[in-house]
Parts: sequence; C-alpha cells; structure tokens
Amino acid sequence: MSIVKRFTIFPNIKLKMLRLFQIIKYSLKYRKRTKKHIARVQYFYFKLLEDGLIPSTDIDTARILDHDKDKLKLWNLVRQSFRYLPGPLSYREKLAIHNVVMEHIKSNRHHCEYWNDGDYATDGNDCTGMEDTYLYEMCADWAATSEENGNGLMDWYWKVVNKKFLFSDKQVEIILPVCEYLSNLVDPDLKRKDDMTSVKLSQLGVRIH
Repeated sequence: MSIVKRFTIFPNIKLKMLRLFQIIKYSLKYRKRTKKHIARVQYFYFKLLEDGLIPSTDIDTARILDHDKDKLKLWNLVRQSFRYLPGPLSYREKLAIHNVVMEHIKSNRHHCEYWNDGDYATDGNDCTGMEDTYLYEMCADWAATSEENGNGLMDWYWKVVNKKFLFSDKQVEIILPVCEYLSNLVDPDLKRKDDMTSVKLSQLGVRIH
C-alpha cells in the first residue's frame, strides 16, 4: 500500500472510531435520561391515582410500569443517540432519528400522533379517537416533559390543545383539569441538568410516509 493511500484510509478509520465512541456515549446517556423520564411519568400518574382523579375503568398500572419501555431496546437507544451527536448529521443518521421517533409515537397510544396520520412536525392532528385511559398517561407524560425542560405545563397545554392536537369537548373536560392539577406538582427546580443538546425534529427535513 502506498504512503498516500495510508494517509487517506487511516484518518477515515479514525473518524469512524470517534463516531462509534460518540454513539456509545450518547446511547448510555440517553438510557439514563429515559429511565429518569419514565420515573417522572410514573410519579405524576400515581399522584393522579392516589388523589382519585382517574376513574377505575381507566386505570392501567401495568401499562404505566411499562411506559416508554421500547425506548430502552438497544437498537432504539443507538438510533436515539444520533439526536445528540456533535457535528453535522448524515442523511442516514437523520433518517434513523426520524424512523425511531415515528416507530415510538406510532406504537404507543398515549402519543397523540398514534391516532392519526400526522407526525411530530404536523399541526391539526385529529386525536378524537383517543381512549380516555390514555389521556391520563398523556397528561403525566406532558407533566414529566415540562418539569424536565423547566417549562410550565399549562403553557404547553395552551400551545398544543386544539391547535397541534385536536380533541373533542369531552376529552378537553378530562385533559384540562388533570393538567391544571399536575401543573401544581411540576417543580421547576427539578429541571433536567445534563450536557445533551438535541437536534430539533422539525429541522430534520426527512418525511417518509
């Protein structure tokens, strides 16, 4: 092998090894972050349960204990890690992010996008078919995310309800008081503190249906 070829091949290998190290690093970080998120969701859901805000017919503790469990699968952790990689993302990495997010929201019924043909970037998603039992999990998820980001839960509610996500009047009669209740439990001092900065999903530029 010529000296020229060696100098062109080895830097490429070095870059690939660096990328692999970054993927492993952020996969582990994302796993830790996700476990904390799951614990927050469960805390808020069980507070609703404890205070009698969920009708007995809509209680599903087994499902809540498995909340977001699919995110912890190895291949999903790897693909989710791409969201936090430094430097420009390749098209394949962007596509992997798109796919893992879509697979998650289209297979978990507490996500509004499950109930329609929309994705994470579309507005006006029809959620009127969402069963009541999933509304409580959705609200707990919203509360957990608000706390993690240090944002107000009601700010999120007014931003998305009947704008990004369309609900029936009956559903709003459930969602609004539940979010108001949970907003009093969200602690801004528990804002997530880590060095992970995610690419904005709306800026991926990947749309495959």
